[in-house]
Amino acid sequence: MLILAASACRNEVTAPDSANGLRLTVAVTHAELQRGQPDTVTTTLTNTNLHPVTLSMGACELLPYVTDATGATVFPAGGWVCILSIRVLTLAPGERYTSTVVWETAGFAPGVYSARATFSMEGGRLVAAPVSVRLNG
Repeated sequence: MLILAASACRNEVTAPDSANGLRLTVAVTHAELQRGQPDTVTTTLTNTNLHPVTLSMGACELLPYVTDATGATVFPAGGWVCILSIRVLTLAPGERYTSTVVWETAGFAPGVYSARATFSMEGGRLVAAPVSVRLNG
């Protein structure tokens, strides 16, 4: 039986970017861009173990987001809305699981932003080191 429900996902810092042989990173296509130019935010979970890893996780498992200079989440506006479900992911040694989203910057003021990501799984949460993005006017 599969149970589904809607839930808002939060971006709480609760763990480092690596644990138990898993490493979470976030990257952007452009570290500096003009307002209105889209940027691609890529989040990658890597199994650095010498053995396969099987993870139980929900639909909000790998979440990229962007914060402004005050730390407020500006993308996605209002946070992610996810369907609560349980899924299993097996990563072979060295295998990567990647998620990519496009950040449309047209509605944002010039300034420095941070691309961030979290990964939630049964028994824990990883938080990627942030990457700075300069948005010019």
